[in-house]
Amino acid sequence: SAAAADVYLMHNTLGLKINPDWRFIGKANGSYSTSTLGDFYRGDYLEAVTGFAYRPTQNDKLNALFKYTFFYDLPTQGQANAATGLGDYAQLSNVLSVDGAYDVNPWVTVGAKYALRVGQLKDNKLGGPWFDSHAQLLIGRIDLHIVNNWDVMAELRTLDVSTAGDRKSGALIGVYRHLGDNFKVGVGYNFTEFSDDLTNLSSNNRGVFVNAVGKF
Repeated sequence: SAAAADVYLMHNTLGLKINPDWRFIGKANGSYSTSTLGDFYRGDYLEAVTGFAYRPTQNDKLNALFKYTFFYDLPTQGQANAATGLGDYAQLSNVLSVDGAYDVNPWVTVGAKYALRVGQLKDNKLGGPWFDSHAQLLIGRIDLHIVNNWDVMAELRTLDVSTAGDRKSGALIGVYRHLGDNFKVGVGYNFTEFSDDLTNLSSNNRGVFVNAVGKF
């Protein structure tokens, strides 16, 4: 008989205004699958995020985001890519991050982000044991509000994968156009090979990107 698989999906988001300055945020995305061919062909996924956003109404120069992410990814064999290696590893990670921005004046905003990943990886093809995979990310950022609704931004990034003894640094630049008071879209170039998302294990993030940003 032909192989069969069942996949169950879940998507939930939550936003709660605690007071004028603080907002609670949360989301839970997941999938669970079974296969008649056995556990080797299963694929499970869970991303649970909880955190707090800080934007004081009396001093809106300062914005901050505190976030915790639990991430579990067991890719199916269909997700594996021989060229990039994506999908070759199962991942179980806990990520803590702090992200803040401050308006120095109407034309200059400075920001920083720190993130810590404490987690484990496992070879998804061989089914071997879990091994530690810890990393730290540090980003410094500046936004320049040039003319009318146009912004220019630049970041300096450092990724330290302590368990592998590997440290990488580089820059990212972008140009954004404001569309109203709460939304902007931009294009830029990432000169580094890594993402600012520590659950993203790929090293092929160098290149042009398009990004949209909304705020409340």
